Amino acid sequence: MKDIASKINNILKSYLEGNKKIAYSKLKKISKAYPTNEKLRFNLAFMEQDQGDLSSAKKSYSKLIKEFNHFNSKINLYNIFLREKNYHNSLELINNILNTDKGLIKVWIDKAYILYKTKEYNSSKNICYSILKKQKNNINAFNLIGLCFFKEKKYEESLNYLFEGLKINKQDISILNSLGEIYFELRNLEKSEKYYLKAIEINPDSHRSLNNLAGFYLETNNSEKALKLYKKALKIFPNEPTILENISKAYFSLNEILTAKELTKKALKIRSSASGKKMMSYIYFKDKKFTKAWKYFDGRLEDDNFIYKNNSYNLIKNKLLHQRKIDPKKQLLIIREQGVGDEILYSSMYKNILENFKNTYIETDERLINLFVNSFGKNFSKNFIKLGHFSKNELNLKKIDQVLYSGSLGYYFRNNINDFPKKGYLKVEKDKIFKTRERLLAFKKKFKVGISWKSFNTQYAEQKSLSLDSLLDLFKLKDIDFFNLQYGNVKKEIENFNTKFSVKLEVLNEIDLFNDFLSIASLLKNLDLFITVSNSTAHLAGALNVNTILIKPFNHATFFYWDQNTNKTPWYPSIDLVDGDIISDKNKFIELIYSKLK
Repeated sequence: MKDIASKINNILKSYLEGNKKIAYSKLKKISKAYPTNEKLRFNLAFMEQDQGDLSSAKKSYSKLIKEFNHFNSKINLYNIFLREKNYHNSLELINNILNTDKGLIKVWIDKAYILYKTKEYNSSKNICYSILKKQKNNINAFNLIGLCFFKEKKYEESLNYLFEGLKINKQDISILNSLGEIYFELRNLEKSEKYYLKAIEINPDSHRSLNNLAGFYLETNNSEKALKLYKKALKIFPNEPTILENISKAYFSLNEILTAKELTKKALKIRSSASGKKMMSYIYFKDKKFTKAWKYFDGRLEDDNFIYKNNSYNLIKNKLLHQRKIDPKKQLLIIREQGVGDEILYSSMYKNILENFKNTYIETDERLINLFVNSFGKNFSKNFIKLGHFSKNELNLKKIDQVLYSGSLGYYFRNNINDFPKKGYLKVEKDKIFKTRERLLAFKKKFKVGISWKSFNTQYAEQKSLSLDSLLDLFKLKDIDFFNLQYGNVKKEIENFNTKFSVKLEVLNEIDLFNDFLSIASLLKNLDLFITVSNSTAHLAGALNVNTILIKPFNHATFFYWDQNTNKTPWYPSIDLVDGDIISDKNKFIELIYSKLK
């Protein structure tokens, strides 16, 4: 045994001196002769992990845990899961470790981090408060508390904790990166860039810092700068899939699709990830290769963020169809994902599913049920069920045999360009349209144009929204009445706008623009034109075949249905897509509006 221990130590020494491939090969060779040697097998797993072969490392650590309850294997394995954003499996191992040893502060910090990432902010903070009682200068605890407060929109408390952490160590790059992230979210771009640059100045080779600053430039429409930084990060970490995915995003934004595809393929070969699959789906959507796109699109179901956003997931996961054959004899449940806008988008396939699979229930936002029943037929009224009826009720769910999220319907019904609707698919009762038309007759101008300028998406609102002031030139057009179709609390904003500029954005107070989708639909159907950003009302207009100009979002808010490089989308033939810079070109914008009004 002494002889083998000495051999292992010598190989490890050689490995740490830089002879990695040779040392790994030697250790692997002798491991066959000593299959029960824990130390040998653990170091072999470590080498696999260190060289980026995470798949092999995970298998090796898992075997060690199963056979020997190997403590350090648990620690290394949870760190791999953490790196892969597999928070569920990572947390499971962490809890197991802490049951054995409650004094491991680093492990507690990692648990707090996972709770932060999964939006359990109070639980995360409470762990950090406990740590600070034992270690009053624990920077990681200050950092996480600051990030949790920020997510709770308690900005003052957030910055207080981060700057307290910075007092302990002014060169802590974790704190600096957090400040960069927070100031970016607060749209203080100058300070955001300052802190990101400071982090890189301290450690030019920091994986996180390079990624963050590159991400900053990507988000602020400076893809060339982002690309340079991602390339630098890639030189330092050539086989890091996260960097490969990010650099592919930069190439994608520069419309270098082939390069983006090759890099994403490489990333997925190294490590299959939800984010990599999502990126690949966007690439194939752009190429109009829909069958391949939908296969990769289902990768979103593996994303921990998707799982935690959709709190029904754990209940339904065992019944979930991952692009497999639907059994027409069994009860099928379709679950809404994301918000109302995406629900309307995917509803273009509801008639397909209902006509082909009679035993189907579709969980639906209650505000949309009447609209869907009116559109798809009264005979389907029992098929539309309010949100959570099955997916959040274990007793009701027992009646269901198979489950699909609505975004997976494309795999079955949208595999080539001819499968998409040629016109609108939602309908409003004629008497409803007539009543709204009568109301609009009071306005005497030649054209009636609706306006919507905001998204309230928690993640992408900034990249989707405009200021009402930026549309001022439109209101000077004398032959157009403009009508508000912006939901949310915008009453004061409209009043201030009308007063400040002596213009008139008309408000129909009798229509609830947040809840009453039938009335919103009837208003849209009576307009000559609708000008909007990417929000739920835009989707409704497209589904109704309303003449629409949509000002595209930028960067990650674009999604697959608003193509950055074209002015049309197969999902909604009546929508014309335009870039955001059209706002600054007054004459071009007005010319487009009148061309749509002809």
